[in-house]
Amino acid sequence: MIIDLDSHLREGYLLDEVYRLEGPYARYTPVKAGNGRHHQTRFIHALEIGDPRARVCFKHPYMYDPTFDPELAERQAGGYDMERRREDVRKEGIEKQVIFPTGIGIPTRNVGGLGVALCRAYNDWVRNLVRGYEDLFLPVAMAPAGCPDEMASELRRCITELGMKAGHLVAYCGPRNLDDPVFYPYYESAQELGVPLFCHPNSDGDLTDRFDSFFKLHVLGRPLNCTAALVALVLGGILEKFPRLKVVFFECSAEWILYWMHRMDDDYEWARKLPTLTGADRITMPPSAYVKRNCYVTCEADETLLPVAIREIGADHICLATDYPHFDSEYPHTVAGIAKRSDVTSRDKRLILGENAARLLGL
Repeated sequence: MIIDLDSHLREGYLLDEVYRLEGPYARYTPVKAGNGRHHQTRFIHALEIGDPRARVCFKHPYMYDPTFDPELAERQAGGYDMERRREDVRKEGIEKQVIFPTGIGIPTRNVGGLGVALCRAYNDWVRNLVRGYEDLFLPVAMAPAGCPDEMASELRRCITELGMKAGHLVAYCGPRNLDDPVFYPYYESAQELGVPLFCHPNSDGDLTDRFDSFFKLHVLGRPLNCTAALVALVLGGILEKFPRLKVVFFECSAEWILYWMHRMDDDYEWARKLPTLTGADRITMPPSAYVKRNCYVTCEADETLLPVAIREIGADHICLATDYPHFDSEYPHTVAGIAKRSDVTSRDKRLILGENAARLLGL
């Protein structure tokens, strides 16, 4: 079974439908401005999170203009039309595909009751979107990290009532790190339910917001967000406290995590000599041991160091990701790109292309 662990929707073209809120939050429902379509669609709303200047720099609708790449622009229809999406994934040879929103920050980072309402609205909408295609498309349950007290209950609702198989773990959430005790109930619920947490990053944050172009923000955002999450989960003792928790990191490559394994292990050598003063008392194993036990990464088809990653963390902790339908996706050549590699064994290809994801998702 070929399983794509990372694809996206174009819910940004349909914000007034996705986030059609009721009751006290109805006034936050986005309002469509003008008659734009697809990448030109505009909405009036106050739901985007983060530094306004950085958001302006990061916006890149020009990448999807037909004058730039007609085929890429046309492919975006798969971001909301599930029949078109089914045709496209067949071209890749994919048999199941995990789906995230593109604007992950709206449902996951808005605070308080509004954040909870947005999360529930998205999760209900995406469940209806894939109705009739459940055998192929697997949405990830968004969790309201802006209201941590409600994360566990929303995860339980999505898993037990909506039939989802994974929960999202926000990589960057402002002043809180992921080892903050407010997130413990969420980790406990994920561990109890036996579902993985998918740490798919955005590109915002204190270190990236100071840059002035989409190019810079995109290069820095993913790995910086995921590194902060990894350090908090490992050195903050979360994977010690919740030993059966499984966390997958996205869009940083399989190479990315190798450096941080080595970096954490090197510092652990001196930190464990004075554990209560350094904070090393939160873990009982070398940091890399938690990575190899609890963490997974997605890879790129053309990663030069993929064999090194396989050797260091194991082929059973690496998964396929197409990032369809985004501009930087290798679609429709991701599966073929991995399959034709001569430096990866047939067994390891089977694990990466689907067996690992099937095990994580309980398929």
